[in-house]
Amino acid sequence: MLEARDAKRVRSEPSYLVVDSGTTTTRVRLVRGRAVVRSQTREVGARDTAIDRNSRRLRDALREMLSEFVAEEPDLESALLSGMITSNVGLLEVPHLTAPASLDDLARGIVRHDFPDLAQVPFHFVRGIRTLGNDDDLDGFDVLRGEEAEVTGLRELLDLGREAVFVHLGSHHKAIDVAADGSILASRTALTGELLAAVREHTILSGSLAPLEDLDVAEEAWREGIRAAHEHGVGRALFLVRVGEQIGGRTRAQMTSYLLGVLASLDLPLLQLRDGDERVVVLYGRGPFKAILYRHLVGAGEVDVRAVDEGTSETAAAIGAVSLYERRKRLKETS
Repeated sequence: MLEARDAKRVRSEPSYLVVDSGTTTTRVRLVRGRAVVRSQTREVGARDTAIDRNSRRLRDALREMLSEFVAEEPDLESALLSGMITSNVGLLEVPHLTAPASLDDLARGIVRHDFPDLAQVPFHFVRGIRTLGNDDDLDGFDVLRGEEAEVTGLRELLDLGREAVFVHLGSHHKAIDVAADGSILASRTALTGELLAAVREHTILSGSLAPLEDLDVAEEAWREGIRAAHEHGVGRALFLVRVGEQIGGRTRAQMTSYLLGVLASLDLPLLQLRDGDERVVVLYGRGPFKAILYRHLVGAGEVDVRAVDEGTSETAAAIGAVSLYERRKRLKETS
Protein backbone atom coordinates (compact mmCIF):
# COMPACT_ATOMS: atom_id res chain seq x y z
CA MET A 1 0.00 0.00 0.00
CA LEU A 2 1.18 3.53 -0.75
CA GLU A 3 1.56 5.84 2.23
CA ALA A 4 -0.52 9.04 2.08
CA ARG A 5 2.41 11.27 1.08
CA ASP A 6 3.45 8.78 -1.64
CA ALA A 7 -0.11 8.53 -2.97
CA LYS A 8 -0.31 12.33 -3.16
CA ARG A 9 2.97 12.46 -5.07
CA VAL A 10 1.88 9.75 -7.52
CA ARG A 11 -1.47 11.47 -8.12
CA SER A 12 0.38 14.68 -9.07
CA GLU A 13 2.05 12.80 -11.93
CA PRO A 14 0.37 12.08 -15.29
CA SER A 15 -2.16 9.27 -15.51
CA TYR A 16 -2.40 6.89 -18.45
CA LEU A 17 -4.47 3.99 -19.61
CA VAL A 18 -2.11 1.37 -20.99
CA VAL A 19 -3.54 -1.32 -23.26
CA ASP A 20 -1.48 -4.46 -23.85
CA SER A 21 -3.31 -6.72 -26.29
CA GLY A 22 -1.93 -9.96 -27.66
CA THR A 23 -3.15 -13.02 -29.50
CA THR A 24 -5.68 -14.16 -26.88
CA THR A 25 -5.71 -11.63 -24.03
CA THR A 26 -6.23 -7.87 -23.67
CA ARG A 27 -5.25 -5.98 -20.52
CA VAL A 28 -5.99 -2.38 -19.59
CA ARG A 29 -4.00 -0.81 -16.75
CA LEU A 30 -4.37 2.53 -15.04
CA VAL A 31 -0.88 3.94 -14.50
CA ARG A 32 -0.04 7.02 -12.41
CA GLY A 33 3.57 8.03 -12.76
CA ARG A 34 5.26 4.64 -12.78
CA ALA A 35 2.73 2.92 -10.50
CA VAL A 36 0.16 0.47 -11.86
CA VAL A 37 -2.91 1.39 -9.82
CA ARG A 38 -5.52 -0.98 -11.23
CA SER A 39 -5.98 -3.38 -14.11
CA GLN A 40 -8.62 -5.36 -15.98
CA THR A 41 -8.26 -8.30 -18.34
CA ARG A 42 -10.49 -9.84 -21.00
CA GLU A 43 -9.91 -13.09 -22.87
CA VAL A 44 -10.10 -11.50 -26.31
CA GLY A 45 -7.39 -10.61 -28.79
CA ALA A 46 -6.02 -10.79 -32.29
CA ARG A 47 -7.07 -14.42 -32.74
CA ASP A 48 -10.73 -13.44 -32.31
CA THR A 49 -10.40 -10.66 -34.87
CA ALA A 50 -8.76 -13.05 -37.33
CA ILE A 51 -11.47 -15.70 -36.86
CA ASP A 52 -14.39 -13.23 -36.94
CA ARG A 53 -12.84 -11.17 -39.75
CA ASN A 54 -13.77 -8.05 -37.81
CA SER A 55 -12.70 -6.36 -34.57
CA ARG A 56 -16.14 -6.14 -32.96
CA ARG A 57 -15.37 -8.35 -29.97
CA LEU A 58 -12.09 -6.56 -29.28
CA ARG A 59 -13.72 -3.13 -29.60
CA ASP A 60 -16.62 -4.09 -27.32
CA ALA A 61 -14.24 -5.35 -24.63
CA LEU A 62 -12.09 -2.22 -24.91
CA ARG A 63 -15.10 0.10 -24.74
CA GLU A 64 -16.33 -1.61 -21.58
CA MET A 65 -12.97 -1.55 -19.81
CA LEU A 66 -11.95 1.94 -20.89
CA SER A 67 -15.27 3.48 -19.85
CA GLU A 68 -14.80 2.28 -16.27
CA PHE A 69 -11.29 3.72 -16.05
CA VAL A 70 -12.23 7.04 -17.68
CA ALA A 71 -15.07 7.47 -15.18
CA GLU A 72 -12.66 6.80 -12.33
CA GLU A 73 -9.83 8.99 -13.66
CA PRO A 74 -11.20 11.97 -15.64
CA ASP A 75 -7.82 13.70 -16.14
CA LEU A 76 -6.13 10.98 -18.18
CA GLU A 77 -3.34 12.21 -20.42
CA SER A 78 -3.55 9.41 -22.99
CA ALA A 79 -4.31 5.79 -23.79
CA LEU A 80 -1.11 3.98 -24.79
CA LEU A 81 -1.48 0.80 -26.85
CA SER A 82 1.01 -1.92 -27.77
CA GLY A 83 0.99 -5.52 -28.95
CA MET A 84 -1.11 -7.21 -31.60
CA ILE A 85 -3.67 -4.43 -31.25
CA THR A 86 -1.35 -2.45 -33.57
CA SER A 87 -1.56 -5.13 -36.29
CA ASN A 88 -3.96 -5.86 -39.14
CA VAL A 89 -5.94 -8.11 -36.76
CA GLY A 90 -6.07 -5.49 -34.03
CA LEU A 91 -7.58 -2.03 -33.67
CA LEU A 92 -5.24 -0.04 -35.94
CA GLU A 93 -2.45 -1.39 -38.13
CA VAL A 94 0.70 0.67 -37.77
CA PRO A 95 3.87 -0.27 -39.68
CA HIS A 96 6.82 -1.88 -37.94
CA LEU A 97 10.04 -0.05 -37.31
CA THR A 98 13.09 -1.86 -38.69
CA ALA A 99 15.78 -3.23 -36.38
CA PRO A 100 18.07 -1.99 -35.07
CA ALA A 101 15.74 0.46 -33.35
CA SER A 102 16.88 2.75 -30.54
CA LEU A 103 14.74 4.01 -27.68
CA ASP A 104 14.53 7.36 -29.49
CA ASP A 105 13.38 5.55 -32.65
CA LEU A 106 10.65 3.80 -30.67
CA ALA A 107 9.58 7.03 -29.01
CA ARG A 108 9.47 9.03 -32.25
CA GLY A 109 7.65 6.16 -33.95
CA ILE A 110 4.60 6.34 -31.66
CA VAL A 111 1.47 6.99 -33.76
CA ARG A 112 -1.60 8.95 -32.62
CA HIS A 113 -5.05 7.91 -33.87
CA ASP A 114 -8.10 8.61 -31.74
CA PHE A 115 -11.22 6.46 -31.31
CA PRO A 116 -13.91 8.69 -29.75
CA ASP A 117 -16.43 5.84 -29.95
CA LEU A 118 -14.24 3.89 -27.51
CA ALA A 119 -13.04 6.64 -25.16
CA GLN A 120 -12.67 10.42 -25.11
CA VAL A 121 -8.90 10.35 -24.63
CA PRO A 122 -6.01 10.54 -27.14
CA PHE A 123 -4.86 7.12 -28.38
CA HIS A 124 -1.13 6.54 -28.99
CA PHE A 125 0.12 3.31 -30.58
CA VAL A 126 3.62 1.94 -29.96
CA ARG A 127 5.05 0.45 -33.13
CA GLY A 128 6.47 -3.07 -33.27
CA ILE A 129 9.81 -4.00 -34.82
CA ARG A 130 10.73 -6.18 -37.79
CA THR A 131 14.10 -7.85 -38.27
CA LEU A 132 15.20 -8.13 -41.89
CA GLY A 133 17.62 -10.83 -42.97
CA ASN A 134 19.12 -11.96 -46.24
CA ASP A 135 16.53 -12.67 -48.95
CA ASP A 136 18.11 -16.10 -49.44
CA ASP A 137 17.79 -17.04 -45.76
CA LEU A 138 14.39 -16.66 -44.10
CA ASP A 139 15.91 -17.47 -40.70
CA GLY A 140 17.13 -13.88 -40.46
CA PHE A 141 13.61 -12.42 -40.63
CA ASP A 142 11.29 -11.84 -37.69
CA VAL A 143 8.60 -9.55 -36.27
CA LEU A 144 7.45 -8.51 -32.83
CA ARG A 145 4.62 -6.39 -31.47
CA GLY A 146 4.37 -5.60 -27.79
CA GLU A 147 7.71 -7.01 -26.69
CA GLU A 148 9.39 -3.66 -27.50
CA ALA A 149 7.35 -2.11 -24.66
CA GLU A 150 7.96 -5.09 -22.35
CA VAL A 151 11.72 -5.02 -22.86
CA THR A 152 11.84 -1.25 -22.30
CA GLY A 153 9.87 -1.66 -19.09
CA LEU A 154 11.95 -4.60 -17.86
CA ARG A 155 15.22 -2.73 -18.36
CA GLU A 156 13.83 0.06 -16.18
CA LEU A 157 12.31 -2.21 -13.54
CA LEU A 158 15.47 -4.34 -13.30
CA ASP A 159 17.81 -1.33 -13.55
CA LEU A 160 19.58 -3.23 -16.32
CA GLY A 161 22.10 -1.28 -18.36
CA ARG A 162 24.03 -4.05 -20.10
CA GLU A 163 23.72 -6.08 -23.28
CA ALA A 164 21.07 -8.77 -22.94
CA VAL A 165 18.91 -11.40 -24.58
CA PHE A 166 15.32 -11.07 -23.36
CA VAL A 167 13.28 -14.25 -23.72
CA HIS A 168 9.51 -13.73 -23.79
CA LEU A 169 7.49 -16.84 -22.88
CA GLY A 170 3.80 -17.05 -23.74
CA SER A 171 1.78 -18.16 -26.76
CA HIS A 172 4.88 -17.46 -28.81
CA HIS A 173 8.42 -17.57 -27.44
CA LYS A 174 10.76 -14.80 -28.55
CA ALA A 175 14.46 -14.12 -28.06
CA ILE A 176 15.16 -10.38 -28.35
CA ASP A 177 18.71 -9.05 -28.63
CA VAL A 178 19.08 -5.73 -26.81
CA ALA A 179 22.12 -3.45 -26.71
CA ALA A 180 23.42 -1.84 -23.52
CA ASP A 181 21.70 1.44 -24.46
CA GLY A 182 18.31 -0.27 -24.88
CA SER A 183 18.33 -0.49 -28.67
CA ILE A 184 16.52 -3.57 -29.99
CA LEU A 185 18.90 -5.26 -32.43
CA ALA A 186 16.97 -8.34 -33.62
CA SER A 187 14.40 -10.92 -32.58
CA ARG A 188 13.65 -14.60 -33.21
CA THR A 189 10.28 -16.29 -32.63
CA ALA A 190 9.12 -19.87 -32.07
CA LEU A 191 5.57 -21.21 -31.73
CA THR A 192 6.43 -23.16 -28.57
CA GLY A 193 3.45 -22.07 -26.48
CA GLU A 194 0.97 -22.73 -29.26
CA LEU A 195 2.63 -26.08 -29.99
CA LEU A 196 2.12 -27.10 -26.37
CA ALA A 197 -1.57 -26.23 -26.61
CA ALA A 198 -1.94 -28.02 -29.95
CA VAL A 199 -0.20 -31.19 -28.74
CA ARG A 200 -2.26 -31.28 -25.54
CA GLU A 201 -5.62 -30.61 -27.21
CA HIS A 202 -5.39 -32.00 -30.73
CA THR A 203 -3.11 -35.06 -30.80
CA ILE A 204 -3.16 -38.62 -29.53
CA LEU A 205 -0.81 -37.54 -26.75
CA SER A 206 -3.65 -35.81 -24.89
CA GLY A 207 -4.61 -39.08 -23.21
CA SER A 208 -1.10 -39.53 -21.85
CA LEU A 209 -0.76 -36.12 -20.22
CA ALA A 210 -1.64 -34.66 -16.82
CA PRO A 211 -3.20 -31.19 -16.33
CA LEU A 212 -0.63 -28.40 -16.26
CA GLU A 213 -2.34 -26.71 -13.32
CA ASP A 214 -0.46 -27.56 -10.13
CA LEU A 215 1.88 -29.90 -12.03
CA ASP A 216 5.01 -30.63 -10.03
CA VAL A 217 7.45 -30.45 -12.92
CA ALA A 218 9.97 -33.30 -12.59
CA GLU A 219 13.50 -32.19 -13.45
CA GLU A 220 14.77 -35.66 -14.35
CA ALA A 221 11.88 -36.07 -16.82
CA TRP A 222 12.21 -32.70 -18.58
CA ARG A 223 15.97 -33.14 -18.89
CA GLU A 224 15.30 -36.53 -20.49
CA GLY A 225 12.90 -34.79 -22.89
CA ILE A 226 15.54 -32.26 -23.96
CA ARG A 227 18.06 -35.06 -24.53
CA ALA A 228 15.55 -37.11 -26.55
CA ALA A 229 14.72 -34.15 -28.81
CA HIS A 230 18.42 -33.59 -29.52
CA GLU A 231 19.16 -37.28 -30.11
CA HIS A 232 16.04 -38.45 -31.97
CA GLY A 233 14.37 -35.29 -33.29
CA VAL A 234 11.28 -33.58 -31.95
CA GLY A 235 8.79 -35.75 -33.87
CA ARG A 236 10.12 -39.00 -32.40
CA ALA A 237 10.59 -37.48 -28.93
CA LEU A 238 6.96 -36.37 -28.92
CA PHE A 239 5.69 -39.84 -29.73
CA LEU A 240 7.80 -41.22 -26.89
CA VAL A 241 5.44 -39.36 -24.54
CA ARG A 242 2.74 -41.91 -25.43
CA VAL A 243 5.18 -44.82 -25.39
CA GLY A 244 6.41 -43.86 -21.93
CA GLU A 245 2.90 -43.63 -20.50
CA GLN A 246 1.48 -46.71 -22.27
CA ILE A 247 4.27 -49.29 -21.98
CA GLY A 248 7.22 -47.57 -20.29
CA GLY A 249 5.79 -47.54 -16.79
CA ARG A 250 5.87 -43.73 -16.51
CA THR A 251 3.12 -41.66 -14.94
CA ARG A 252 1.19 -39.02 -16.87
CA ALA A 253 2.79 -36.35 -14.66
CA GLN A 254 6.26 -37.64 -15.59
CA MET A 255 5.46 -37.67 -19.30
CA THR A 256 4.00 -34.17 -19.12
CA SER A 257 7.31 -32.97 -17.68
CA TYR A 258 9.08 -34.93 -20.42
CA LEU A 259 6.92 -33.19 -23.06
CA LEU A 260 7.83 -29.79 -21.64
CA GLY A 261 11.49 -30.68 -22.01
CA VAL A 262 11.00 -31.78 -25.63
CA LEU A 263 9.37 -28.45 -26.48
CA ALA A 264 11.85 -26.41 -24.43
CA SER A 265 14.59 -27.82 -26.67
CA LEU A 266 13.06 -25.78 -29.50
CA ASP A 267 13.82 -22.54 -27.67
CA LEU A 268 17.51 -23.11 -26.98
CA PRO A 269 18.64 -22.30 -30.56
CA LEU A 270 16.71 -19.01 -30.36
CA LEU A 271 19.21 -17.69 -27.81
CA GLN A 272 22.15 -17.92 -30.22
CA LEU A 273 24.57 -17.99 -27.30
CA ARG A 274 28.28 -17.89 -28.05
CA ASP A 275 31.31 -19.20 -26.18
CA GLY A 276 32.27 -16.61 -23.59
CA ASP A 277 29.01 -14.74 -24.13
CA GLU A 278 28.86 -11.84 -21.67
CA ARG A 279 25.21 -10.97 -22.30
CA VAL A 280 22.67 -11.59 -19.57
CA VAL A 281 19.71 -13.80 -20.49
CA VAL A 282 16.45 -12.47 -19.02
CA LEU A 283 13.55 -14.94 -18.93
CA TYR A 284 10.10 -13.45 -18.46
CA GLY A 285 6.45 -14.22 -19.10
CA ARG A 286 4.14 -16.99 -17.97
CA GLY A 287 3.90 -20.76 -18.06
CA PRO A 288 6.16 -23.68 -17.10
CA PHE A 289 8.99 -23.07 -19.58
CA LYS A 290 10.64 -20.25 -17.61
CA ALA A 291 11.68 -22.53 -14.75
CA ILE A 292 12.86 -25.25 -17.13
CA LEU A 293 15.00 -22.91 -19.26
CA TYR A 294 16.38 -21.24 -16.14
CA ARG A 295 17.45 -24.56 -14.60
CA HIS A 296 18.90 -25.77 -17.89
CA LEU A 297 20.95 -22.61 -18.48
CA VAL A 298 22.14 -22.40 -14.88
CA GLY A 299 23.17 -26.05 -15.07
CA ALA A 300 25.16 -25.37 -18.23
CA GLY A 301 27.01 -22.64 -16.31
CA GLU A 302 27.99 -20.69 -19.40
CA VAL A 303 25.81 -17.58 -19.10
CA ASP A 304 24.39 -15.12 -16.58
CA VAL A 305 20.65 -15.89 -16.49
CA ARG A 306 17.82 -14.21 -14.60
CA ALA A 307 14.20 -15.28 -14.24
CA VAL A 308 11.74 -12.42 -13.75
CA ASP A 309 8.83 -13.01 -11.40
CA GLU A 310 5.36 -13.04 -12.97
CA GLY A 311 4.24 -9.84 -11.25
CA THR A 312 7.14 -7.87 -12.72
CA SER A 313 6.58 -9.48 -16.11
CA GLU A 314 2.90 -8.49 -16.03
CA THR A 315 3.62 -4.79 -15.40
CA ALA A 316 6.58 -4.44 -17.78
CA ALA A 317 4.57 -3.52 -20.90
CA ALA A 318 2.73 -0.76 -19.04
CA ILE A 319 5.90 0.76 -17.59
CA GLY A 320 7.66 0.49 -20.95
CA ALA A 321 4.84 2.15 -22.89
CA VAL A 322 4.75 5.07 -20.43
CA SER A 323 8.55 5.39 -20.58
CA LEU A 324 8.52 5.55 -24.39
CA TYR A 325 5.63 8.04 -24.49
CA GLU A 326 7.34 10.35 -21.99
CA ARG A 327 10.59 10.08 -23.97
CA ARG A 328 8.57 11.15 -27.02
CA LYS A 329 7.34 14.24 -25.12
CA ARG A 330 10.89 15.16 -24.12
CA LEU A 331 12.16 14.74 -27.68
CA LYS A 332 9.39 17.04 -28.95
CA GLU A 333 10.21 19.66 -26.32
CA THR A 334 13.89 19.74 -27.31
CA SER A 335 13.44 19.61 -31.09
